[in-house]
Amino acid sequence: MDVALDTQFLQSTLKLEPGDAQRVWRAVEQFARDPSTPSLNLERLQGGTGRKRLWSIRVSQKIRVLLARQGSTSVLLRAGYHDDIYELADRTAFVAPLAGSPGLIEVRQVATESEEQPLANQPVRAQRVLDDSEPSIVEHWSSTELAEAGFDADAVKILRTATVDTLLDAWPDITEEHFNQVLELSEVSPREWRQRQLVEEDSDADERFRRAIVERGALAGLSSVLTPDEIRRLAEAPIEDWMIFLHPDQRALVDRRFNGPARVRGSAGTGKTVVALHRAAALAKRRAEAPPEIGAPILFTTFVRNLPPVLENLYARLPTSVPGAVEFINIDRLARRVCVEAGQTPYVDQRRVDSAFAKAYRKVVQRGSPLDRASLTRRYLRDEVTAVIKGRGIGSLEEYLEIRRTGRRVPFSTAMRQQAWMLREDWDQRLVDAGIVDFPDVVRMARDLAREDPMPRYRAAIVDESQDLTLVGLQLVLALIRGSQEQNQPDGLFIVGDGAQKVYPGGYTLGQAGIDIQGNSAVLRLNYRNPRSIIETAMACAGSEVVDDLGEEYARGDAEFETSRDGAKPLLVQAGNYGGQIEFVAQQIRTLAQSGSIAPGDIGVFASTNSRVKDALAILTNSGLSCQELTEFDGRPNQLIKLGTFHRSKGLEFKVVFLLDLSASSFPLRQLAGQSETEHKERQALQLSQLYVAMTRARDRLYVLYSDEPSDVLYGALDCFELPEASEGQLQD
Repeated sequence: MDVALDTQFLQSTLKLEPGDAQRVWRAVEQFARDPSTPSLNLERLQGGTGRKRLWSIRVSQKIRVLLARQGSTSVLLRAGYHDDIYELADRTAFVAPLAGSPGLIEVRQVATESEEQPLANQPVRAQRVLDDSEPSIVEHWSSTELAEAGFDADAVKILRTATVDTLLDAWPDITEEHFNQVLELSEVSPREWRQRQLVEEDSDADERFRRAIVERGALAGLSSVLTPDEIRRLAEAPIEDWMIFLHPDQRALVDRRFNGPARVRGSAGTGKTVVALHRAAALAKRRAEAPPEIGAPILFTTFVRNLPPVLENLYARLPTSVPGAVEFINIDRLARRVCVEAGQTPYVDQRRVDSAFAKAYRKVVQRGSPLDRASLTRRYLRDEVTAVIKGRGIGSLEEYLEIRRTGRRVPFSTAMRQQAWMLREDWDQRLVDAGIVDFPDVVRMARDLAREDPMPRYRAAIVDESQDLTLVGLQLVLALIRGSQEQNQPDGLFIVGDGAQKVYPGGYTLGQAGIDIQGNSAVLRLNYRNPRSIIETAMACAGSEVVDDLGEEYARGDAEFETSRDGAKPLLVQAGNYGGQIEFVAQQIRTLAQSGSIAPGDIGVFASTNSRVKDALAILTNSGLSCQELTEFDGRPNQLIKLGTFHRSKGLEFKVVFLLDLSASSFPLRQLAGQSETEHKERQALQLSQLYVAMTRARDRLYVLYSDEPSDVLYGALDCFELPEASEGQLQD
């Protein structure tokens, strides 16, 4: 049996308990191999045309799978509890029209004045969300042929333009009999209908159904037809394979042609990266079909260093991917390569870069100077130079004195800016004397070199996690798709990101980058990853913070989002000191593994600092668990527990997430002696953003651990957590 998956089937399995979800996948694999397996109890459900192909299989005593089947091809529609599945089957039909996309239709009986009116005469209602360009449901029938089939002139007029989702609005008094007849005609040609007449079986029906699923199924959000072995791989359920399915609502963004730069944004879990990957595949296909002179590769870049190999492996699993047509590389590596290819070899020695800054700081920031009086830490001033001055590509003091320091909260007077500029110049001179550069310098050098190229190096570019790219980094990408030409390229730049997940200092607006996306932007609002319980907890902890999303400011909690999934509340656990917390994590991981519901490779363990991650890695490894740091993860499924910092988890997702040491004494960082209140609040805002990112990596279950006292940021969200009895009593006390 060849099997395709409806997007809603994937979502319905996520609503089940992990053990039931695993049983669903095992049953589906068995169905794909042998539908006649007795334990599946394959059962044809009752109903009229369209509904006659609805079947169910038994997963367990309480769980069923609803599917549409014709011949050796099936579409898995929903998984759920017995009564829910049978109730859904009673009010749905599955149509596979010759013109348009196949799909499940909701059919609802409408009450009439007469309770005794026969069913065949009762009006019905149907609903299906399709593309705006969906053809008439009987597009392949002429008006004369529809009249031959028994429809009067008024009905023919309606059918000439009605689609499945508009049919009932256009024909509000259609009967059940006529509705089923329309579905029947939609699936056969007039010639086939004449030949078949009243014969129940149709020898060509199986092939027509298969063609509809294979050729037009993607328009309705169906996966490609999967073999039993591919079903088995999904049954093993590595989390990465859930990241590549595209919802039909997002397909328009993938295939749309833009006349200039475009941007897609949305809160966590809304599928931005999935859209970007499918967009890359669509552009690659256009490139493959284009004349040789415009056949340059597609660039897919991001600021996050560990993401490109993950994204590349996810892209390779897309059924529409074009091998070798898309290059995945992080912005720093890309910049260095541009420089090397131009004959320049920038040398970054991070230890010596740090030493040079320390010496410049001691020389420039003297006691009583403007920056010293402002009570700013050395780290804040270094970020000012790298993220604002260098990150924005500011070339003169005059320019620096005039700019709006987007993304920074500490106000800088003229005297402070003048001294910060002196700090930059002294640091730069020390780097020159040592024959080294810093990473922001490499990006600027690459941008300037790329701007001199007469021809673009890339056909198009996609920027993921754009909120953390510097302005100069974005300008480098623009130069690589424009060369020395300054005009916008159609479908040239596609920006994906979410300011609510920004985890690095600094910022800019698209206007400052010279990018106009008017009419070429979209917002994704439906969260496919997180259950409502997790996203509401993350918002309760970090939603009040104001974020800067490429120039647009709003409270994180005000971002519009929807989620169709319910789930267990995150668990807030007091587990003693840091070692005790990790021992708790190890015990929970073993319990999950023994249950067979969660594989180790689907588990993420995150801490706020690199040192904490190293400690956790050592303890878990010594306890006999196999682990891997996120810096080494390339996106290919494995059985290793993943560990990393909160911000390193960006762009990834896991079935189960453990967050370590969210204790009052550890998170967020306390205000340092002599540190200004404004700087401290800015630093806390970044930490809350990192926490929000880490929390929203969890697809099914989230554990938050602390020592003696939970962090203050958790207290306002206690109602969102499940509290063990001991912890609940202590917190109430």
